[in-house]
Amino acid sequence: MKQLSLLVVVTLILSGCGNQHDDVVAKSGDLQLTRDELLASINYSSQEDSLTASAIYIEDWKDLAALYQLALEKGLAGEAESQLLIEKATRQIIVQRFLDREMEQAEKNRGFAVDSSEVSAFYRAFPDLFVCSDTEYGVSRYYFSSAVTASRMKNVLRQHQGDEESLIKLIGSIEPRYARQNMDARGKGRRLRALRQLHLENESVERALNSMAPGEISSVISLHDSLFVIMEMHDIVIKGERKSLLQAYGNIEDLLIVEKQKQYYSTVLEKARKKFQ
Repeated sequence: MKQLSLLVVVTLILSGCGNQHDDVVAKSGDLQLTRDELLASINYSSQEDSLTASAIYIEDWKDLAALYQLALEKGLAGEAESQLLIEKATRQIIVQRFLDREMEQAEKNRGFAVDSSEVSAFYRAFPDLFVCSDTEYGVSRYYFSSAVTASRMKNVLRQHQGDEESLIKLIGSIEPRYARQNMDARGKGRRLRALRQLHLENESVERALNSMAPGEISSVISLHDSLFVIMEMHDIVIKGERKSLLQAYGNIEDLLIVEKQKQYYSTVLEKARKKFQ
């Protein structure tokens, strides 16, 4: 009953309902958790996920707040060691937020953009990097709360002949609960990955994967009573074979982006050193 009441309260909070002048979500002694702090502290991909994440966060916050106030009563906040740790943590937080903003701005300015000539040059320079030590699969996994919606998705994937953007929107509409996850899976699944990187749920899924060829869609697989999955095989590269430039493109692009981010970090760090050291 307590859990049900909490979920009702959380639903009102996330929908913006309730008393607009009272932004307090939870209290513990003299401390208050505000709606803004709650929303800034949780990650979710659906309304149902947001309710669960919020309920968990509120309960954890109340426990931590209670322990924090007990620690304050014991005088720990005033101790020299506590102050040193607080100062260190503050520096780390501020630096990380600063770097995140700098990186975000650089990305908006296309500072990490990679063009096809860079990818091609990398592929030619390091061809042996793209010989597969294990068989790799380009496979998308789509999740559903019922076998009916899973079968509907399978038919859509088989019959769709329109553009990719409209297909992705359709994928999101078929199963709202897993909309974002399934929409992302369409693109991310094209990246080739070894079996160990796929983190398949069970042996049934692995057997289905091993029986598929590029262009095929698996049967509906039941993971449990309210979770089903289908797979769409985009590509396979057998162990010992070399990926083509097209197959390796995404991996190379990721590597080059990371390298440019490292270079940008070095530039920012050098600027800070010159000014303050």
